[in-house]
Formats: sequence, C-alpha cells, structure tokens
Amino acid sequence: MNSFGEPFWRWENGLGNKFCDDVIRFSNTLKKRQGQTRDPTPGANDLTNKRHRDSKIIWMSEKWIYKELLKFVDLANTDAKWNFNLGKAEAIQYTRYDSNNYYHWHVDQVQNDDKTHVRKLSICVNLTDPKDFEGGDFWISIPHPIPEETKNMRLDFMKKRGSVEVFPSYIYHRVTPVISGTRHSLVNWVQGANWK
Repeated sequence: MNSFGEPFWRWENGLGNKFCDDVIRFSNTLKKRQGQTRDPTPGANDLTNKRHRDSKIIWMSEKWIYKELLKFVDLANTDAKWNFNLGKAEAIQYTRYDSNNYYHWHVDQVQNDDKTHVRKLSICVNLTDPKDFEGGDFWISIPHPIPEETKNMRLDFMKKRGSVEVFPSYIYHRVTPVISGTRHSLVNWVQGANWK
C-alpha cells in the first residue's frame, strides 16, 4: 500500500523474520564481491567506481526467494495501477552494507543486451533489524536529485526488518552511508518490452 502521491508501493514488515534470517544465513555460505556500477561520465568504463557505490554483493537465483519477491511486484503493478507490461525477473542481488558503505543517487533502468527490453520495476527489501545498524537510510527522489527544489524523501519505514518497497526503475534512489553495524538487503528488477 502507499499514500496518495508517493511514487512507490510499500509493505512495512512485509516479509517475516524467518525469511530474513534464511536469506542472511544462505548469503553467509556464498562468496561476496564488490558491487559494481558504471561511471556515468561519457566514455568511462569504471565498473567498480567506489566514488559512486561501495558495498558487497551476491547474485542469487533461488526459487524460494523469487517466490516471495515477485508476489509484491505483481501486487504493486496492479494496485498502484502502473499496469506495466512485465516480462522476466533478473537475478536477485543480495547486498551487504558494512560501516561506511553506501550507494549514491542512481536509477535502475537499463536496457538488456539486445536492447529490446528495459527494467521497469525495482523491488528492495531490508533484511536487518534496525537495532543492528545505524545510517544506511533509503531515500527516493522525484524526478531527479540535482535541482534544489526536487523533493527528496527518506523512507523511514525501510528501516523496519522485512519491509518491502516496489517502484518504477526510472526513479532516482540512494542508500546513505552506514555509520555502524551491517545492513543486509535484497534487490530485484523485472524487465518488460521497451517503453513505447
């Protein structure tokens, strides 16, 4: 559900402690790598780019995780009346933000390799109890974070464990630096045919 005018659909504590514990426990059995993002400077090819993002990630494709995430994507797409023409979900990204880790303002919308599909909806899940980390706030911005008059919103509900947010992939968002502790999260993107 959401409040009128919010560019996202949310569920506070949408996923239970068992699911969150199971994902974190599973992530502890896998090797993490540095999160990557492209440098937005024309011609740059810096994928690691710690000036823009610093966190550890794991790519996951477990059906039991997809099952939980995709039901929220479907509900949001219908209930928010976006009614986007959706196709397949990409690999799930588990992200671990330790102290001083962050992800600056960015959008998720990218085309797939054959340029026929684009990310349309993004889903984010906080897996961590708020007493286990400080900082790591999730912010969203409409339509762009640079103009000073743009409304930037800190989504405090995303501090609650198991909270879920679904939003169009063209919306700018960020995670502020974690001050202490560790923030565990899941992110997924669902593609659809190019916008018409």
